[in-house]
Amino acid sequence: MLREKAKSKINQLERALTSFQRGILVHPTDIERDGAIQRFEYSFELSWKTLKSVLEYLGIEDCKSPRKALQAGLIQGFISESEQEIWLSMLEERNQTAHIYHEEVAASIFNHLPEYVAAMIRLKNKLLKELE
Repeated sequence: MLREKAKSKINQLERALTSFQRGILVHPTDIERDGAIQRFEYSFELSWKTLKSVLEYLGIEDCKSPRKALQAGLIQGFISESEQEIWLSMLEERNQTAHIYHEEVAASIFNHLPEYVAAMIRLKNKLLKELE
């Protein structure tokens, strides 16, 4: 049951990441940029919740928040030490976008999106491999 839930989350994440990648344009309008940031927000949410589902499948239950799930993902090797800062940056920037809107912050976050989507894809691939 937990395995099927985790697989379902991975499938949802895969679709979200495809949408996220399509939203990262070279010269976006403000609306396109804001849409890409929104795709980042829901892809990040789905990434940590998918990680949480796989961790629960493995018997690791103390990961109810994004920060705890990311820490457990690091310990289990789903997130590499070299990517730890990227994930913490994603968490911080997702929190910024969820609570206030500033043009400068939006532009800065948009510039990080290619790096973020790449890290999310690497995580998804590792999680998928764990369930094979």
